[in-house]
Amino acid sequence: MERTRPAPLNGVDHPLLRTPLVAVLLASVVTLAVGFAPMPFWDEDEPRFAAIARTMLETGDWVVPMYNDTLAVDKPVLMHWCMAACYRLFGVSEIPARLPAAIATLATAWALLRAGTRWFNTRTGIVAALVWMGCLLVGIEAHAATPDAILTALTAWMTILAAEPLVGLAASSTSERRPDAPLPRLDWARAAGIGALGGLAVLCKGPVGFVGPLAVILPWVAALAWGARRDPAASIGGQARTAIAASIDAARYARPLIMTLAMLAVAAPWYVAVGLRTGGEWPAGFFLVHNVGRFAAPMENHSGGIFFHVLAMLVGFYPWSCFLPLSIVLATRQATKAETPTMERRALGIILFWMLVWVGTFSLAATKLPNYVLPAYPAAAMVVAATATRLVDRGRIAFPGWLANGLGWVVFGGIATAATVLVAGRYGLEGATPAALVGVVPLAGAAACWWGARSGRFDPVMTMVVTGLVYTALAVGPAAARIAGANSLPPLVDQAHRHVGGVARLSTYGQNTPNVVYYARGHVNEWRPEQADEALADLASGEDRVLLVTADAYRVLEPRLPPGSGIVGRSRPRFKDGDFLLLGKVAPSTARQAAAGSVTR
Repeated sequence: MERTRPAPLNGVDHPLLRTPLVAVLLASVVTLAVGFAPMPFWDEDEPRFAAIARTMLETGDWVVPMYNDTLAVDKPVLMHWCMAACYRLFGVSEIPARLPAAIATLATAWALLRAGTRWFNTRTGIVAALVWMGCLLVGIEAHAATPDAILTALTAWMTILAAEPLVGLAASSTSERRPDAPLPRLDWARAAGIGALGGLAVLCKGPVGFVGPLAVILPWVAALAWGARRDPAASIGGQARTAIAASIDAARYARPLIMTLAMLAVAAPWYVAVGLRTGGEWPAGFFLVHNVGRFAAPMENHSGGIFFHVLAMLVGFYPWSCFLPLSIVLATRQATKAETPTMERRALGIILFWMLVWVGTFSLAATKLPNYVLPAYPAAAMVVAATATRLVDRGRIAFPGWLANGLGWVVFGGIATAATVLVAGRYGLEGATPAALVGVVPLAGAAACWWGARSGRFDPVMTMVVTGLVYTALAVGPAAARIAGANSLPPLVDQAHRHVGGVARLSTYGQNTPNVVYYARGHVNEWRPEQADEALADLASGEDRVLLVTADAYRVLEPRLPPGSGIVGRSRPRFKDGDFLLLGKVAPSTARQAAAGSVTR
C-alpha cells in the first residue's frame, strides 16, 4: 500500500505539499520571528544561565560554569556553550541568548516533518511539524534562554533515527515489512550517530538525555520482537523464554554498546575535565543534588500530584491539547487493529509509547515543572497530526465528533486566555490589558475551521494549523512584551547604573535574584538578613556602591544608614506588597525626602 503520496486537499494537490521543507521552515521562521519581541529575561532560570554564558565568554574558561563567582552545578555545559557562541557572534543581549532555543525548535520541526512524511504521508509530516511550532509551551521554550528546547531536539532526532528501520520505511524504500520478518539491525554508523546525539543531550541536561530515548526505543523494539516470537499456546515458562529472547533481539537491534561508546566519546571529556578542575564538587552537586535529589524530593517548591504533567499539557500543548485526548484514544484503537497496515501500526505504537515514557516517568518524580515533559511534545504533535489527516481528508470528516469536541475546547481556551490577562491586569499587571486580544485568535480560528469543514471550501486541519501558529506567535511575542512590564527588576538595576554614571557596584540585602546578577554586569555581594553591619559597611565603601533592599529590609537599615546615603530609586514589582529600593550616595536633603517618602508609600 502506497503511503508516501499525500492525500490531496479537497480533491486537488495543495502547493504546500510540493515543497514541504520550504513550507515548514518559512512558516516556522515567521512564527519565531514574531515572538522575538525585545524584552528582559524572565523568571530565575533565563538570567542565571545567561550570566553563566557571559562569564564563560568574558573569562575564556569554557569548562567550569560559574555564576556570580560561585560554582554553578545545576546544569551541564552545552546550553552555556551555545549561548556564549551566539554572544560572540551577535553581542551580549537577550536575543542572542535565546537564539539557540529557537534553532533547536526548528530542528525538532524538521525531525517531525521527516518522520511524519516517511511513516505516514507528506501532509501528516507538514501538519506534525506545524502543530509542534503552534502550541503554547513550545512557543515559550523556543524563546527562552533555557536548555529544554535543545534537549527536546536531540532526543527527538535520537528516537526517530532509531525507530525508522523498524517502522518499515528506509530512506529509499516504501515497502512494508511482514509482521513475522526478522528484526533488522541498526548499521553501526547510524547507531554511532544516535549515540553522539545522546552525548550532546547528556552535555545539555545530564543522563536523562541518553537514558530517555533508550527507555522509549528498547522496550518498544522488545515488544515488537515478542509479538513476532509469541506462541499463544506456550506455557508460562515458554512465555518467559520468549520475553528474554525478545529482549536480546532488542539489544541486537539497537547496538547499545556502540551507542554508549559514542555517547561517552562526546560527553565524557567535559565531565572528566570539570570534575578534575573542581575537585569532584561539580559532579557531586549535579548528580546527587540535581538528579537524584530532584527525583526523590521536591526542590525549590516545585511539587505536584501524579497528574500534574497531564494537566499541565492541557495548557502547554494548547490549542492542540483540545484534540489530544481523543486523538490518543483513536490512535491507540488504530494501532491495535489487525487490518491497520504494519507500517502505520508500528508508527503509531512508537509515538504513543514515546509520549507515555516521558510523561509517565516525570509524573513519578517529586520535583515537577511543565517543561520537564517537553520531550513528549513532538510525539503528541505526531499523534494529533496522524489522527487529523486521517479523519479529515478530501473535505470529508470521518469523525465529526472529534472535530466538534476539540473546537469547543479551543473556544473555551480563547475565553480563558482573555479572562486570565484581564484578571491579572486588575490585580497589578498594569498595561497588559491589550494582550487579552490574543484570546480572540482561537475564537476566530475555531469559527473558520468549523465553517470550512461544513462548507468544504477550505481545509479545516490547515485552518487550525494557522490558528495555532498565529496564537502562539502573538502570545509569546507582542502579548508577552506587554506582560513583561511585570518584570521591574531589570529597569531598577539600570537605574542604579544611571545613578552612578557608569556601572554600579551592586549589592543586595536579604533579597537577591538572577535578574539582579545578570543586569548588574558584575559581581553582586549578597548579604543575608543577619549581616546588616556588613551590608551597611559595603554601602559606605564607595561612591559607586548601590544596595538593593526590600521595603521591610530598609526599615531595619534606616536608623544606621551611612551619612549621605539614602533612597536613590524604587520599584514596585507586580503582585508584590512592597517596594524594592536602591540605596546609594545622595545629598542630605534628598536623603531626608526619600526617607519620608518611603514611610508614606
